[in-house]
Amino acid sequence: MSDFSTLGGKDNPNKSFWSKPEGFTSMLFLGALAATGLYYFNKIVTFLIEVTANTLYLAALLGILGLVIFLVTSPDVRTAVFFLFKTFMRKITGIVIQLDPIAIMKIYIQDLKDKREKMSAQIDLLAGQLVKLNKKIMDNNVLIKAKFAEANKANSMSDKPGMREAASLATIEAAGLQEMNEKLLPLQRNMKTVLEFMEKVQSSADYIIKETEIKVKLKETEYQIVKSSSNALKTAISIFKGDPDKKFYFDESMEYIQDDMSKKLGEMKRAMDLSMDFINGVDIQNGILTDKGKALLDAYNQGDFRLINIENPTPSGIKPKDSSYKNLLE
Repeated sequence: MSDFSTLGGKDNPNKSFWSKPEGFTSMLFLGALAATGLYYFNKIVTFLIEVTANTLYLAALLGILGLVIFLVTSPDVRTAVFFLFKTFMRKITGIVIQLDPIAIMKIYIQDLKDKREKMSAQIDLLAGQLVKLNKKIMDNNVLIKAKFAEANKANSMSDKPGMREAASLATIEAAGLQEMNEKLLPLQRNMKTVLEFMEKVQSSADYIIKETEIKVKLKETEYQIVKSSSNALKTAISIFKGDPDKKFYFDESMEYIQDDMSKKLGEMKRAMDLSMDFINGVDIQNGILTDKGKALLDAYNQGDFRLINIENPTPSGIKPKDSSYKNLLE
């Protein structure tokens, strides 16, 4: 039976998507997309790595920032840090004070003297200002009297033109000077009070400085005496107890001498033991030679000894007939 399904140019509905014309186009598009992805693969991977690294770096920074905020805002942490800092500073201060406490006390006295000199300069400046202020008030009083005199003179000549205006102007100036003096007077009194107080403070400061100097000198003398006494006492105690460092070397020296003596005595004993056999052998040989010498002497005295004769092969010494000496010589 013939298949008429392909007639008229129509596609077979049973064909797959990839077998159709649009499937081929899709494959081309996917291939191009894959090629593009492979071409930009390194850039894409580098971008992803940078994003990941930056993300981790940001997370670490945020964690550190959170920790810092927690440490700053935590009352317990602040209190602990404060006490640690205070303890550290106290330790440093203690070290500085222990180096030379007398010098620190003298530095304090010198600081008081410097402040006294500064206060004295301020008192001199204040006294000078008070003198200027008193002079200003007195000068104003003189001018006030002069202006009143001018006003009286002008009033007495009021029939002349302009005298009334001159008298009025003189009284206005005198009134202004009087108002200035009225405002300057409380300031003058205040400055005078402050100056008197500063002078009293200066006198008290001189007393305090002198008293402190006396105390420091007394403490310095006492401190030197105590240090000398302490050093003397330490020396006396070290005679009985000994200086730990020096006594250590003394004990080590004593131990070395004891060990060296023991070693040398042992070597001497061993040498004596080893040499006793040789000495005993030498004594035996000497005894034998002594006996042999006596026998030869007796034989020589009896006429039985004969010397070596190179022409006669007969052995030298005692004649063979004397069997008793022959056994000895053998």
